[in-house]
Amino acid sequence: MATKDEDVSSSSISPATPTEEALSAEPKDQEAAVPEQQLVDGPRGWIVVAAASCSLFCYMGCIYSWGIVQVQISQTTSMTLPSLTFVGSLGTSFMASISPFVGKAIRRFGYRNTALAGAFLLGLGEMLSSWVTYSLPALLITHGCLFGIGGGMTILPLSTAPLKWFKKHRGLAVGVVFGGSSLGAAMVGVATNFLVRSVGVPWTFRILGLILWSVCLPAAFFIGPPSSKDLIPRLQWHRWTEPDFLLLFTAGAISCFPVFVPPYFIPVFARSISHSSSTGIIALTIWNMSSTVGRVVAGLMADSFLGPINSLCLAIFLCSISALAVWPFASSIGILSLFTVISGTGCGAFFSLFPTVVSAVFGPENTLGVLPMLWAGWFFGYFFGTPIASRLYALAAVDADTSEYRPAAFYAGATSFIGLVFLIALRYRRNSVLLARV
Repeated sequence: MATKDEDVSSSSISPATPTEEALSAEPKDQEAAVPEQQLVDGPRGWIVVAAASCSLFCYMGCIYSWGIVQVQISQTTSMTLPSLTFVGSLGTSFMASISPFVGKAIRRFGYRNTALAGAFLLGLGEMLSSWVTYSLPALLITHGCLFGIGGGMTILPLSTAPLKWFKKHRGLAVGVVFGGSSLGAAMVGVATNFLVRSVGVPWTFRILGLILWSVCLPAAFFIGPPSSKDLIPRLQWHRWTEPDFLLLFTAGAISCFPVFVPPYFIPVFARSISHSSSTGIIALTIWNMSSTVGRVVAGLMADSFLGPINSLCLAIFLCSISALAVWPFASSIGILSLFTVISGTGCGAFFSLFPTVVSAVFGPENTLGVLPMLWAGWFFGYFFGTPIASRLYALAAVDADTSEYRPAAFYAGATSFIGLVFLIALRYRRNSVLLARV
């Protein structure tokens, strides 16, 4: 005899079209759907957005602050910056690499339980890191794996659940969610810089772990779709035969290589210009605040006159042009500030727009069946993108010439530009009219 869980599982992969489901629905189910429609674009959805934004505020704040922590660890231990960069890259890469498995977890256990498990691992990874700050292998396990897996289990439900609550303001909602992450990067970055200097790296990890638990665990209880009957699609492997999917997959996989290069190395680069460590945290804060503005404004543009794909093209163009034409020649604080504003705006918009683009291309009901596969392709960019840049930069000392940073800047700009080419191809497949909203 089939169990109840098996019945639910089989219904989740039914090939029935929306029209067939509507015709076969019982009257009671049709009546129950009315309150759900009333919830869409309503205040309840903004509560979900606020909870997701608060969680990403803390999680991404820790991700972007690793550049500050790794500098302090390298100065107090025998570990080198390139090796510590791999710790941060490993933690970041789990956001992408385990996305397909997290999608299955959401389908089986639900948004809330998956987010709760991720929040617990986030705090646990940081707490355990506080006792192993002098061991690179241990940091790879605690911050790289435990914290990283927790982040992977957190970011997918946080970024997809709000999509189900909105139709008219979907881009803005996702922009606010991801805007919380860059705002957290700015504020947590300042706090982390203060903590590592006043209480040391171990207590900094402990404080960050407690913050993650105190914010992300309660917020996870608010994460979920409008209806408990909302079916969560399986991974849609057949998309690999579709040109639109392949173009978007390639564009994202290439464009994500350089997006974590600026926040990891702006503190080091700024120090080589001004000979002051405080300049680095100021420049990083400007980058993060620009990223916050870019995420929200990009969401508004995606909902209005530009459309999601055009907005994403503009975001990647800003990432590319800032690295190719501004950063290599940033020999003064003024030019560096210009770079941080342009790059921060573009990189921030890139993150917030991608789920909206997936929803626009494949339909909001298919987002969770497609987005994990696309994000899985970002693993190599997340894991190798920043270490490649660190090798090219050679991580110059305080009195080094800024020209030694140019190879990595050109690398970052070139990879963004190549990704942009594939995205433009997708845009013209969707609509060949130059000024059309896409």
